[in-house]
This record gives sequence, C-alpha cells and structure tokens, in this order.
Amino acid sequence: MSAATPHTWYVIQTKPKQELRARANLENQAFHVALPMLTLERIRRGKRTPSTEPLFPGYIFVKIDDYTQNFHKIRSTFGVNKLVMFGETPARLSDELVAQMLTIGDDTPEVKELQRQLAPQVGDKVEILDGPFKGLLAEIVQLDGASRCIVLLDFLHKQIRAEFELSNLKR
Repeated sequence: MSAATPHTWYVIQTKPKQELRARANLENQAFHVALPMLTLERIRRGKRTPSTEPLFPGYIFVKIDDYTQNFHKIRSTFGVNKLVMFGETPARLSDELVAQMLTIGDDTPEVKELQRQLAPQVGDKVEILDGPFKGLLAEIVQLDGASRCIVLLDFLHKQIRAEFELSNLKR
C-alpha cells in the first residue's frame, strides 16, 4: 500500500444502511467525511413522504492525509465495511468531484427525473394490483390527496374513472 498525496479523498464502502453510523463514527475520530444526500418523495403506507437518502447508497468519502497510517483505523470503524480498492491501489477522488457531489440540489433536472420515476404522476400507466379490476392497466388522471388517485381504465370497451389507493397500483 503506497502513500498518496496529502489530503486525498478515498471511497469507503459501508455496511448496508449504515452510512450515517459510519459517518458519525469517522467524524468522532476527527476524519473529514462527505456523504452526499438527496431528498426524494417516496410512498410509504399509501402516503407521499419526503425521504432524505444517500446519493450513493453504501458509500461515503473520507479525506485523509496519510493513507497507510489511517488504513486500519478506518477499516475497523463501526459501520465501515472496507476501503474500495483497485487491485492494491485505493480508489481516490478529486476535491472538485467531491465538491460537485455535495452541491447537487433537489432542483436539478436529474433529481426531478428520479423523483418522477419513484412517485406516480398524472399520465403514468399503472397496473391494478387488488380488487375486482386486478390485472387491468389504467392511466392516472388525477392525484387525490397523499394516498389516493383517480385512474382511467378501459373496461368492456368503455373508459371508466375509478379511485384507488396508491398502494394498490404498480407502474
């Protein structure tokens, strides 16, 4: 393992769903840690709720000056799985790239597209999962509150408007 230039960003793989724990434990050891977060709208229990999640699930970034001295300290931190390596060389990132990742906002076109993909929107084609219309395809025409929507479905050569729970629909 070779030493890198002073204050280089390294990629750390965390244990599943333990990014926040790994960040807190590394910060307690005086490491500079970056964990880019993203706020998305998820449907939980039939309601739309904002959810703040890591931009890169399972990974955090640590800025250290001496890789060889801190390798075992980082690897034995609660929440950390391993340092990402390419053969014998640890994965490194530039300051500019980490700064860009930390400034990604919720209003960028990419984030808006991701939010649109995660939460049903007007015009989406959906499949009905439960009830007498199970298996039929429909189109969302109106979102009715946080947990319900009105869909338009073709049934017996007629278009019918029906109201469903969002949890009973699948895109």
